[in-house]
Amino acid sequence: MQPANHRSAHGYTVGTGPPVGEVALRHTSGGVVIVARGEFDAITSPALREAVHGVLAEAPPVLVMDLTGTVFFSSVAIGVLMDAVLTAGERTCVRVVAARPIRRTLQMLDLDPQFDYFDTTQEALTAPA
Repeated sequence: MQPANHRSAHGYTVGTGPPVGEVALRHTSGGVVIVARGEFDAITSPALREAVHGVLAEAPPVLVMDLTGTVFFSSVAIGVLMDAVLTAGERTCVRVVAARPIRRTLQMLDLDPQFDYFDTTQEALTAPA
């Protein structure tokens, strides 16, 4: 049985115990930041997808995916990133802040050209389009 998604004041959390995958939203003057922490697999990635689609419905100029607190990012979660880029189109710039292991995985899959990478959330929010 899948754990239910629970929406807290901080965002979306999967399960009732310690969060395996947690997604928080932060609105700024430069755009919206989605902070993903923990593990994202077939069970937890739907919360990330829900957050991405909710943000893209607002059509912010920039969506920053902060994955620095992510310890596992499955193929389903990678699909969420690809979906974000395709859904955003030209209205929203999707930018990724991620540690080397996630960047390396995307590079090995030859998906890294699809993303603009930044070292910090602040750099991602303030970089020119």
